[in-house]
Amino acid sequence: MSDVVIGLGDQNLVADLTGILQEIDDVSIKAVATTTQELIDLSRRMRPDIVIAYSEIGPEPITEIIRDITAQRPDVAVLEVSDTRTPATVVKAMEAGARGVIAYPFSFPDVSSRLELAQEWVSHIRKFQTGAEASGRQRGTVLSVVGAKGGVGTTTIATHLAQDHVLKHPDAKVCLVDVDVEKGDIGAVLDVRQSVSIADVAKVAEDLGTQTVLDAVILHETGIHVLLAPADVREADFVTPEALQAIVEILRREFDVVIIDGGGHVSPSQAASVEVADEVLVVTTADVMSVRAMRRRMMAWTALSVGDESTMRVLVNKVDKQSIFPASAVPRLTTARVTETRIPMSTRLLEVAQNERNPRAITEVAWWRLLSELRREVGLERPSAIPPATAVPRTRRRKREAGGVSLENAALIPFVLVLAAVAWQLAVTGITFIWAGHATTAAARAYAVSHQTSSARSAAVDALPGPFASGLAVATPTKGSISVTVNIPMGFGNVVGLPTTLTTSRSVVAEP
Repeated sequence: MSDVVIGLGDQNLVADLTGILQEIDDVSIKAVATTTQELIDLSRRMRPDIVIAYSEIGPEPITEIIRDITAQRPDVAVLEVSDTRTPATVVKAMEAGARGVIAYPFSFPDVSSRLELAQEWVSHIRKFQTGAEASGRQRGTVLSVVGAKGGVGTTTIATHLAQDHVLKHPDAKVCLVDVDVEKGDIGAVLDVRQSVSIADVAKVAEDLGTQTVLDAVILHETGIHVLLAPADVREADFVTPEALQAIVEILRREFDVVIIDGGGHVSPSQAASVEVADEVLVVTTADVMSVRAMRRRMMAWTALSVGDESTMRVLVNKVDKQSIFPASAVPRLTTARVTETRIPMSTRLLEVAQNERNPRAITEVAWWRLLSELRREVGLERPSAIPPATAVPRTRRRKREAGGVSLENAALIPFVLVLAAVAWQLAVTGITFIWAGHATTAAARAYAVSHQTSSARSAAVDALPGPFASGLAVATPTKGSISVTVNIPMGFGNVVGLPTTLTTSRSVVAEP
């Protein structure tokens, strides 16, 4: 599939050309520019295979535009659209760097043949580049970790993923890049004092060299290489999408793994980090506001053509089993792939690392096991690299875990039944106490009038509902008070050690 960016200022020409391109297999129209500056920006940002530009698009001359595009992207094929395709026009376009000229009015055979030649040229040049890279240095993997919104744990996840990779692979070179240029916290999380930042490198992006980028990278004591966000928020404007793209390309060649902390705030640098990454991990929490922000963020990236929601991964962080919004609902709210790994609420666990500003302060094996599983899901580690002791097939592990859960549940059943019996009996005892007091008051009033125990018992029985009246006993009044004993309904009392009867007393005021 060849990605095509079109540069045509006339909407009639755009309609004619897109109609033909849609009939050609393996061609995808990514965007349409109406000015030369917009065409250059789209070519830098979207990295198309083929650029089709009209000679009269303006305001800059088409030859300069072709030179700029091919200078920035030597592997892109530029096709010029001309009203008059003459030998002189073709020679002039080829000298500027174009791969051919398409005549207007358009015809299907002409457009398809020019596109086919351009596709072949792009394929050959990229095979040559791939071969050169393979004989030299292998390209590293770029993972962009971005947040649905602020506070979902983006920086923590990015930092700990980098730390886990270094722990499992001490010989690997891992670079952690803070692209949250306005509110970056990696320096605070790792207690790094910076002298240079990504903004300093971005200032010279047009004449960028490998050593310039590496001079700004700090080797932390944890083994992670770090490229920090600027300390002065005013320097954030220097980190443009074009500059970030150039920086990441150099880091990709120098490091085995590049993890980008894109932050949780909407910014051009965050969108650029999504565009340049091999894998995008969107961190969210299981609540309405975070999931809503995640959906809006992904829709914006798709509209800007910097990323496709279906190709991204979503991590549900800070999972709380008591939450009203279940984590299991997130996969039903997005077309992205939600990771099977979910990070539970771990405030106390992470507090140690935050206070000491060192991820290695966390010694819980379960935490690092979660991070290792997450790294495997996002493609930072192949399954063959898993040590034999932990390389348990996921299906078998689930069955084992399911069996363990079943046994635990079975063992808990007797305790649950006992607790339920106690709770029920306590509730019934409370109700019995209320009715017993009411019956004793009625018995005291009846005895005060009749001076007969039988009359007092009859009044007490009449004052009680049926289940409580059974077995009621009234003691003969002594020392000016009368006592009524009521049986507590149900039969759990004698099982769990609670009382089965309840006795209350009231004073008797003799009436003349």
